Formats: sequence, structure tokens, C-alpha cells
Amino acid sequence: MTTKKVLSIFILSILCIQISAQVAGGTYEKLAKLYNSGKYESCFNKADAYTFREDYSKDAEPYLYISMCLIKLMNSDDDEIREDYKKSTKDAIKYAGKFATKDKMREIYPLNLDFINEMKKLQKNVIKENFNDGQYSKAASSAKMYNKLNQDKDNLVLYYIGMNQVMSNNIGQGNKNMEDGRKGIKALLKENKLVIDKIIKSSIIDGFMKYTEYLIKESKTEEAKQVISFAKDIFPNDGYIKVQYNVIFH
Repeated sequence: MTTKKVLSIFILSILCIQISAQVAGGTYEKLAKLYNSGKYESCFNKADAYTFREDYSKDAEPYLYISMCLIKLMNSDDDEIREDYKKSTKDAIKYAGKFATKDKMREIYPLNLDFINEMKKLQKNVIKENFNDGQYSKAASSAKMYNKLNQDKDNLVLYYIGMNQVMSNNIGQGNKNMEDGRKGIKALLKENKLVIDKIIKSSIIDGFMKYTEYLIKESKTEEAKQVISFAKDIFPNDGYIKVQYNVIFH
């Protein structure tokens, strides 16, 4: 078993312990009762049914219950249930992202950030694995899924998506995402309002490092200088960025 797989299993196990309670701030009493009774498969099925009913389909809460139940089912003490749901991490993250989108009034998303952040950690591992394997197109797609766990677009993640797209030869879309991300980041830097997501921070720094290496190999030194200078504006105290800056400029 690989170190990455062991880490994912460890995170899932810890997460399963942490999500012992129902959705915070929720109003679906039937789902809460099933969940708190440990009837996770029944809760999952009922929550899933709600999402197909027109009068409930726009509500956010059932989507969060689906995600939470999937995590519980993946860690079930029942071998058969655990086997049935062992590949449900992607779906758990997907439904957590749908929850973030559906909660347009931002009523219960802020109350369930602990769970959302754990989903982010799981997805960050997927991003890192794809990136380290040189699968930049997959890294971009995984980062898109990560960004869906946010209620507001994270411009740094968008910029990271763009860098990976360019490195996977999706140059037009990559440049567009980088430019959109850059505009948003610069506006926030100007107002001193840029908040860096600590969970994804190291991956974004890795992205800047790899992307500037890519530009140098492509004989695009001036562009590499612009990108690493931009990175230095965002992460002025990061040692890796400082070293890369000095290497490119000297």
C-alpha cells in the first residue's frame, strides 16, 4: 500500500470520527434522526431521494447529508457495506461541492466548515498526486473540484488551474484562467484583502515553481520573471519562491 493511500485512509478515519453529529443548523429532522441513529445507508438513500423531488431539489442540506453518509459508509464496521462504498470519496467531495453551491443564502455552509475543510484535505491529496505524477490536466480538473467546495471563487486556485492547463497544452483556456485569477488576486492585494487558503497553499507554491521551470525550458525567460515576481508578491516570505526568484533573475 502506497504512502499516499495510507494517508488518505488515515484522513478518512479521522474524518469519520469527527463527523459524529448531524448537519449543523439543519432543519431536515428525518435525516438528522436517521444519521444520529447510525442508519447511514437509509439516511443516504432518503437524502438522495430528496434531491430528485422538485420541492426539495434546490435545498442544500440533503446534499451535505449525502456527502457525510458516504464518508461514514466508507468507514463502516460492516465489511460488505465498506466494500460497496470503498470508492465513494470522489462522490462525497462532489456532493459537498453541490452543497456549497446550493446554499445560496449562506445559512448552513459557515456552520459546517469543519467538514468542508476535511473534504478539501482529501481533494488536496488528489491534486498533489496528479501534480507530482506530471498529470497536469488531471491536476487542473482536481483543482476545479476543490474550488467548488468554496462558496466564493478562489482566484489563487483559478490561477493554479490555469498554470496546469498551460503545462498540459490547453494553452488558450489556461491563459484565460491565469489572467482572470491574476486580476482578482491583484485587486485583493491592492486592498490588502487577499486571504490564502492554508490547505491548498503548498500546492499553489509548487505550481509556481514547476510552471516557472516549464517557462524556462520553453525559452520564455521574461514570462518566467513576471510569474515568479507575481508569486513573490503573493508569498513574500516563502523560502522556495525566494530561491526561485534569485535563480531566474541572476
